[in-house]
Amino acid sequence: MLSLSLLLATGVAACDTPSPRFLWGERRTTVVDGRSFTVWQSNGSVEIYRTSPELLARRSDVFAAAEIAVRQLTGCQVIEGSMVGDTALIEADIDCD
Repeated sequence: MLSLSLLLATGVAACDTPSPRFLWGERRTTVVDGRSFTVWQSNGSVEIYRTSPELLARRSDVFAAAEIAVRQLTGCQVIEGSMVGDTALIEADIDCD
């Protein structure tokens, strides 16, 4: 049981570790509509992690909140149609001009 607890704790601690292309990016966190997000920004793209637990999260609701999180944290707009992913991890291109 202890090893299972340790395994779960390790998994939760690593839930917003970025993919290799975002390792040198800037990390920011926020809460939108009760959902916690970590946003990694690098070279005109973002990787967005929903870090709050949510049972049966609706993709459209999470994507809408994630887009708000990106605007709040980066000051950039998400390029329409560029958001891909699921309710836990989303990637998008951004326009910061």
